[in-house]
Amino acid sequence: MSTATTRSRTPVRRGPRLRGLTWLIWRQNRTAFWIGLAVAAAVACYALVQHQHIAAAVTAQHLDACQGHQLSERCLSRLTTFGQQYQFPMRRPLQAMLLLPFLFGLFLGGPQLAQELESGTYRTVATQSVTRMRWFAAKLGVPLAMTVLVSGVIAAAMTWWWHPVAKAMGPMFPWHQWYPFYGVGPVVVGLSVLFYLLGATLGLVLRRTVLAMGATLAVGAGLFALLEAVRPRLWPVRTAYAQHTSEPPAPLDAWQLADGPLSKEGHRVSEAWDCYAAGDIKQCLASRGITGRWSEYHPASDLWPLQWTATGLCLALGVVLIALSLWWTRRNPA
Repeated sequence: MSTATTRSRTPVRRGPRLRGLTWLIWRQNRTAFWIGLAVAAAVACYALVQHQHIAAAVTAQHLDACQGHQLSERCLSRLTTFGQQYQFPMRRPLQAMLLLPFLFGLFLGGPQLAQELESGTYRTVATQSVTRMRWFAAKLGVPLAMTVLVSGVIAAAMTWWWHPVAKAMGPMFPWHQWYPFYGVGPVVVGLSVLFYLLGATLGLVLRRTVLAMGATLAVGAGLFALLEAVRPRLWPVRTAYAQHTSEPPAPLDAWQLADGPLSKEGHRVSEAWDCYAAGDIKQCLASRGITGRWSEYHPASDLWPLQWTATGLCLALGVVLIALSLWWTRRNPA
């Protein structure tokens, strides 16, 4: 009777539990993890509230009727007022999103392996029933999962906040500028993962925490500059030709990469810059054989293909860093 009663009163733990190395890595990084989760939750709540306010404003101001190629003065005034209320306050958060991958790289990736290698506490692993490769996988994998979770929630929240404003304002809020491009969508997660793995790899190689953080900042800035340079060519560019016009034949909301004059035969020719200072520009251009324009551009529909391609490129580089880290760990067992 008493034995049965004692057993029935024994608390039973339910749900998943962290054990072994997973629990250890969580405990070592719990402050950073909780801060990241709290920030992600706060951003998600704020974005949800803002989305509701923006959706209500779009409906109340009838901005859906203003979407088109030609804006009336009334629509232009409405969109300008709307932008002052909702677009301008969004600019700083979107610009600040560029710092998110650097934060993961500097303060989570950089110290992750470098601290233990610098202090020598990693040698304790050798005295336990844990292999070096298993320790490496846990040290890299648990923070990586948290990086994906936190950056994914923040990216989804910022996208949810940004989308109705971008849809309402169209060309007045260009989608292709470095912000909002790097502040919304999957590319936020891709960059965060890449910079985290970059920091962890540099920490493994350099074995000094501060040095690894500094190198992560420098190399990360170089990688971002490289990504920005190749971004226009990550997805096939469209080309349009038009005769009897002096304007580039690209949609107003397109990302125009290049444009130039056309001859009447449809060939690309050099610009006649002096004609733009002439009294009759069209007549001057016609006398030079220029009758049209060509344009290379990305339409607005290319936003998400460009985003996913950039994300895939970041993840591919991340896989290379993981392979490099594995090779380095096996090559340097001590």
